[in-house]
Amino acid sequence: MKFKAIFAALAVAAVALLAASCSKTDTGKNAGGYYMRPYSGDATGVNATLQLKWNGALNDAFPGITYKTAENDQKAIAACDKVLADNPELKPTITFELQFQTAVGDGEKPTITTVKQYKPAN
Repeated sequence: MKFKAIFAALAVAAVALLAASCSKTDTGKNAGGYYMRPYSGDATGVNATLQLKWNGALNDAFPGITYKTAENDQKAIAACDKVLADNPELKPTITFELQFQTAVGDGEKPTITTVKQYKPAN
């Protein structure tokens, strides 16, 4: 009987420890996410549609915690290039930037790095 009580207490402690460790946010130096953003101003009309498709493709390509690496930069560029290839009717009329933004804790300022610019075709 005493063995069952000790085993039950250990099991509850293990579950609590696992739950606590899973709820922490990884704000490591290179952790963050890829985003497509207008270079200046806001995206409206076809540009807004294109921005939504780009960010959706980036979300699909990186569903969890993402780290900035050269390989992930290329994966993000490929996802965005595919959106343009699959939607030839959507051509940007403003400049967009594919950016990586670091995840930070409350009160900290993120680092934003431009990976690639997508300029309108003239």
